[in-house]
Formats: sequence, C-alpha cells, structure tokens
Amino acid sequence: MTTLTQTVTKEITWKDIASFCESGKAAGLLSVGDIISIVLKNGEKMRIAIAGINTYKENEVLFAFKDILSEEAPMNEDWTNEGGYEASQMAKYLDTEIFDLLPDDLQEVIKERRGHKLWLFSRREVFGEDGQYICPEDDVHIPYYQDSENRIKLRDGEPDWWWLASPCAANTTNFCHVNIYGYSCNYGASNSIGVAPGFCI
Repeated sequence: MTTLTQTVTKEITWKDIASFCESGKAAGLLSVGDIISIVLKNGEKMRIAIAGINTYKENEVLFAFKDILSEEAPMNEDWTNEGGYEASQMAKYLDTEIFDLLPDDLQEVIKERRGHKLWLFSRREVFGEDGQYICPEDDVHIPYYQDSENRIKLRDGEPDWWWLASPCAANTTNFCHVNIYGYSCNYGASNSIGVAPGFCI
C-alpha cells in the first residue's frame, strides 16, 4: 500500500487567527502543530508552531517558536536564578527587544500572559513534570510538546540548546534548558544559549 502525505499551504493573517479565537472557531480551523512562517524586522525567518488550543483559557491559542532566535542570550547577566523567570533579565529582553522585532500585525493581536507578551515555557509545560525545577502550579503539559520531537529546536538549521523558564530548586544559580537531544538539563543563568519564546492570542 502506498501512502501519500500532502502538506497544504494557506495564506492566513494574524488578524484572521485573532478573529478565529474571538469567535470560538480556532479549534475547528487550526490544529496543534500547524506552522506559520514569519520574517522578523531584522530579516530573520522564523517558524511559529501552534502549541495549544483552549489549553488555559477558552478562545485562546498558544504559539511556540519552532526555531531558536539566531542571537543567544543569558537568563541573567549575574550567576543567579533568584526571583525566577519573573525577575530575570530574559523576561525583560523578550518583552522589549524581541517583541519589537515581531511584525506589526502580530504585535497588535498578542495577549499578555502573566503580564508578559512573550515568555519562556516552564519545564512542566514542555516535559509534563517539574523534576528538580520550580514551575507555576497551574502549568500543564502543552499539547505540542507532548510529541518529544518538538522539544528539539533548530538555530541556523542545526539542533541547539534553548532556555526554559524554570529555575533549579537545588541551587541559586541555574535554570533549566533543553539540549540538542530534547532532554532537560541545568545551566548557569549567566551563560548565553538559545531562546525560543511562546505567546498567546
């Protein structure tokens, strides 16, 4: 038996997606794993995956960068995880410098989550459990990351490490990250590695 798998490319705008969400039609028109391609204002091409539909709120869609941003960044310039993600320099970096690189039509429809426009996923959202890391109590395993292959992200076409928002509970210096094989590890907050944020509409 021969199986033919087809990929259908459609033109869609971020305004269209926001309209689907507001009308409650997102689940019928979009699917987890769908990919949307964008070009950042610095010319960098990024693929964005639909990561969850109605996961935390009705009429809300979660998105995850499938690719890692070309520029690496630390969680904090100092070797500390004190205050967790909320107090990190990474949180400010995503909400300002990286948000400003998004296309204007995408910026217009993004909703804040926990006070942030762009944010990093927690270990529980990516792996389904906290392990030795600190995660918000209401976080759940995101549908997109229930497929372990989606935990491997590319930077410039090659698998690379990327940060998660969860600080290590066993020390005051490390945050969780995902390595090139899709497994979670510890890494010092002042190290610069890949960034692959999420957002919601």
